[in-house]
Amino acid sequence: MTSRIPPPPVLASARVVAYAFVDDIAFKKGGALYSGDKLIEAVPCLAIAVNLGKDIGPLLFHCDSEWDVLGTSGGPTIDETKLRAERNYPGVATRWVNLNTSVEEALRYYDAVADARRCSFCNKRAFEFTGVVEGKDAAICRECVEAFYKGFHEPGDSSA
Repeated sequence: MTSRIPPPPVLASARVVAYAFVDDIAFKKGGALYSGDKLIEAVPCLAIAVNLGKDIGPLLFHCDSEWDVLGTSGGPTIDETKLRAERNYPGVATRWVNLNTSVEEALRYYDAVADARRCSFCNKRAFEFTGVVEGKDAAICRECVEAFYKGFHEPGDSSA
């Protein structure tokens, strides 16, 4: 049986909306979920989350007992995502616990995590940019690289 410790407010750059322990529910395989080439079947914990970055719809995280995300599925709405979970874990509908974490609380938590990466120039969080170059004490996102590149290649003021 799972230790029954609730998840943190953020998993995989997504704000947890609700969670459920399903370690004692008989898993009913209703399709296949792969993470890379590994088939994810019964898990002890589920979490429904909303991405902190670009909105891609509700996510259903299939987690181990430590809330490490093993696989992800989802649906167009939170209710539909819960229905999808119900197909694999009959009875989970009565177990969802709402976390009630605000976006601001989730961002504070995310920022407090030791490995939360940010661009050293624009201060965007990792989920707010695509691509990063990291050095020993600094990181720069793709958008800043492109802005700096453009600035260096614009025609200079030749009057003087």
